[in-house]
Amino acid sequence: MNKELLIRILQATVILVILLIFLFLSFGINVFTLAGVSKLPSILSLVVLFWGFYFSIGWKWPVLKSIAKRENLNGTWFGTYTSKNQLTNAEFEGDISVVIRQNFLVVDVKSFTDKYINYSYGEALNYDNKSDKHQLIYLYSQNDFKPTDDNVRRGTSELQLHYDLKKKELFGNFWTNHNSQGYLNLKKISSKQAKSFNEALTYLKK
Repeated sequence: MNKELLIRILQATVILVILLIFLFLSFGINVFTLAGVSKLPSILSLVVLFWGFYFSIGWKWPVLKSIAKRENLNGTWFGTYTSKNQLTNAEFEGDISVVIRQNFLVVDVKSFTDKYINYSYGEALNYDNKSDKHQLIYLYSQNDFKPTDDNVRRGTSELQLHYDLKKKELFGNFWTNHNSQGYLNLKKISSKQAKSFNEALTYLKK
């Protein structure tokens, strides 16, 4: 959880407490009096219940997602990749599926092609307030158990979230430890999470 996200949560908490105080006042309960102080635990309980709900499912609701600016990327994405080896100038392209599993705090990314599977082992979903853009950055490896092994193909992807007529797209660059650099262009095709490249193809055809 980054600093900006913590600040937004703190600001929302302050606003929520103020709204609850006014709500109590509207029912004739003044929490600033000695008798009203006994109601403070009720306010705190309501705040805790709200954040419990928000962190579990509320952050996915369009009407509430602006509180923490946390985008819901859960599901299966499908698109194309292009890459070029910086040493030999050999070029590659093909179809790719990216499957994202996410809760409020954690993002997990797995990508499938017809030949390879990549597993993420370091992820960050960032929001830039100035540009109003979301960026997904993740490190990935073809070995889920030893992701940092130098003998394993590893890489980094930096993707931006974009809306095309309300449809979500992810696009951006990636780099690998095998001297290649490339570009990903993905569209969300299902809220379900495919377990293989072939399963993702079935979602694409629906």
